[in-house]
Amino acid sequence: MFGFTDYAEYRRNEQDLDRRAEQSRVARELAAREQAAERRATERATRTRRTDAVRPRAA
Repeated sequence: MFGFTDYAEYRRNEQDLDRRAEQSRVARELAAREQAAERRATERATRTRRTDAVRPRAA
């Protein structure tokens, strides 16, 4: 069965693959959250600049 000598070796390999997949998923989610936070900060800064350009400043 896929070159494994015994079921225990097969299970260890499956568990390793599962662990790697989980680590990849967590890393992708973290990267997506960081990108979303960066995008929100950029949008907030852009809105602030637009508002400041339109709003007259008190002297």
